[in-house]
Amino acid sequence: MNYTHLGRTGLKVSRLCLGTMNFGDVTDEKTSARILDEALEAGINFIDTADVYGTEQSPDIQQGSGLSEEIIGRWLQQGGRRERIVLATKVYQPMGPGPNDRRLSAYHIRKACEDSLRRLKTDHIDVYQMHHIDRHTPWEEIWQAMELLVQQGKVLYIGSSNFAGWDIATAQSVATARHFLGLVAEQSLYNLTARTIELEVIPACRHFGLGLIPWSPLAGGLLWRRTEKDGKRAPCQARVCPSNRTVSSAAGSLRGIM
Repeated sequence: MNYTHLGRTGLKVSRLCLGTMNFGDVTDEKTSARILDEALEAGINFIDTADVYGTEQSPDIQQGSGLSEEIIGRWLQQGGRRERIVLATKVYQPMGPGPNDRRLSAYHIRKACEDSLRRLKTDHIDVYQMHHIDRHTPWEEIWQAMELLVQQGKVLYIGSSNFAGWDIATAQSVATARHFLGLVAEQSLYNLTARTIELEVIPACRHFGLGLIPWSPLAGGLLWRRTEKDGKRAPCQARVCPSNRTVSSAAGSLRGIM
């Protein structure tokens, strides 16, 4: 296994990061544990999860279950595995019915971190990532909450996910003004069929020294051999299937007159 520094930090992580979005929802606990075992044996030391994982992921998700974190926590308890793992999780998504059970207020960040620590059965999170940008909470409030977690030893590094390039720039300028390390990594959708981040996000990561963690690198199996749960091929798996291509409105208009 090859290892690299995570962004501009001294922390070394495996080039391959094990994502656990399906743990507890699509993949049962026994199978999840086997996947974790095989990843560790192969030299993968970087595990990524989120408080909301373990619940079917959809844009209108009502409330996360924390099940993925719980599965990882029970696995970490067996045989001193925590010391061998760089553990990343996320905060932002709704984790309860209340108005403050979501997003990036200082109130929710503090509570969400405590809940994740409990589910993961650990005393610290190595990389705590903001799952989405929160345009209703000022960066001064977000960084104050994150700085406190770092000072308390509950979090080591801060990352982002699904941020635009200008969001990264704004976050880093405020962090720099506060004499804080700020973001060390960005997790974005990136694969051969989804390359939008090459326009602004990747240049921003390079400029500010953030590591890039691609999610869905195989496009949910489209770039491999995805099948349905019953073993049958999904209705449209061909790489040239129109429903699997993203066409801009401008390109669509041109196609109509050509």
